[in-house]
Amino acid sequence: CIVPAREHGRMAQAAGFIRVNRRLVLFTLPLLALLGAAAWTTGLLPAENPQMLAAMALAMVLVALARVTARHATALGVMRKGLLPRLLTGPLVLTLGLSLAWAAGVPLKPWHVVVLFALSEGLTVLIQNALLRADFAFLRDTPSDSRAWRAWMGLGLWLTPGLVMTEYRKAILIATAGLALGGAQVSLFAVAFSIVNFINFGVVAVDVAFSPRIAQAMAADQPRRRDRLLASSAAIKLAGLALGVVIVLVLGTMALGWFGPEYRAAWPALLILLLIPALSVAFGPASVILASRGNGRADFAGNLTGALACLVAVPALGALYGVTGAAAGAVASHGLGLAVMNLLCRRRLGIDPSLASLRHLAGSRARPGAQVAP
Repeated sequence: CIVPAREHGRMAQAAGFIRVNRRLVLFTLPLLALLGAAAWTTGLLPAENPQMLAAMALAMVLVALARVTARHATALGVMRKGLLPRLLTGPLVLTLGLSLAWAAGVPLKPWHVVVLFALSEGLTVLIQNALLRADFAFLRDTPSDSRAWRAWMGLGLWLTPGLVMTEYRKAILIATAGLALGGAQVSLFAVAFSIVNFINFGVVAVDVAFSPRIAQAMAADQPRRRDRLLASSAAIKLAGLALGVVIVLVLGTMALGWFGPEYRAAWPALLILLLIPALSVAFGPASVILASRGNGRADFAGNLTGALACLVAVPALGALYGVTGAAAGAVASHGLGLAVMNLLCRRRLGIDPSLASLRHLAGSRARPGAQVAP
């Protein structure tokens, strides 16, 4: 919403979108507090946990603020200012706080750790806004046009499954694998996927970096520029994937051995799970394009298909073939969801975001002045 609004000079709408996002997140704090208080007073939650409830509610709101701010930064073309605080502040604050408590011999209760996590997210939001002060400066002098808030809310709800699958794919896959595997097997699956997840992170990072420029090109009705950006994104992801696969093939067994010699049994599953980032690269960022064009229902259909397939395929194949079966189920469900989104993207928008977009690089080289960098 921010990218097309800015492209067409609708700064009031961009300002309204940002302000509605912030207000919606802040509104959830008293709502979560009321729900938590009701659950506590009615006995649905243990009576000794009011501090935990308060800390969790605060942490949830601050996490949401940090993620919303990072998304706004990406839409404004300054992704690093929103993303780097999210990546660095939390681990640093948690490591420092827990280390100091251990050194001082202070016994920590679970809610203390949650408060520390909430503090890390709060500092993340403060750092983000300090870095983005100049980029958000237009909000001071721009009135809000939030008349489309119902459409924004509807689109956000349709896009929610995709966000959940992207942000929490590892936890979802481990949880579904746990429906069929024993504890030791789940550990093997989790370690194998954690190694592959470094490549997944790289693929997602490239998509996020290019998404504002792709959305801008579509808003400006510049199909050639859009196709060149898709091609450049695909080339970067393909090169990164190739490098990641080589590293895993050379060092994978050694990396598994760091967790213990028994974890080398996860090697076949690790090789199978490499197909997850490979499929993401092959099918391309159809979800990004659908969301940029407001096709929330199509994005929802693809992600829901993948999620339902995950709930069926991972435990079913895991029960039949163990860790390698669960890995195969994860790959199959991920590929199905991507295939559905790619198909909908081509049918509804006439855009093919797959690796076939690499053919547009030849046209980009023929025009030396073409701009493709994110």
